[in-house]
Amino acid sequence: MKINKKLIILVLSLFLGVFSSQAHPFYVSICQVNFNQQNQSLEISVKIFADDLLVALSEEGHDKIYIGEERENIRTDEYIFNYLTDKIRFSVNEKEVQAHFVGKETEKDVVWTYLEINDIAVLNDIEVNCNLLTDVYSDQSNIIQVNKNGKIKNLLLSKRDSSGRLNFD
Repeated sequence: MKINKKLIILVLSLFLGVFSSQAHPFYVSICQVNFNQQNQSLEISVKIFADDLLVALSEEGHDKIYIGEERENIRTDEYIFNYLTDKIRFSVNEKEVQAHFVGKETEKDVVWTYLEINDIAVLNDIEVNCNLLTDVYSDQSNIIQVNKNGKIKNLLLSKRDSSGRLNFD
């Protein structure tokens, strides 16, 4: 589903405000996809509330992982990557592609996770299927932002509408 720029700016403003507070009244993630033509790759950053991610990982049987703490489980990155690859799928130019895990950073109450998809020489279209946290929160929204050479397009996905396609022809 394509959305207009005013709506995405409003949602992003609300989202950023929510990320700066302790409790959040609604559930949202941001997935930024940047096409790096020089490296022929898609560089992906996913921003999720740490407490929401912990709930999702706990429901998958991964308790006591303590993201960003000294006592963090040594397999936390593996659990996060497995969760992300299960919940976010990409097709580029009508071909399913696989991401690999680059790393993660914690920032107050959020987790930034970094993925990369290699061997993308041309980006004509991208389809994203995103079910991040929708099994945990029925009102979860997932904002997907794709940047190709400064041209930015957005998707707003949810449990009800979990996939969308963007064309860059």
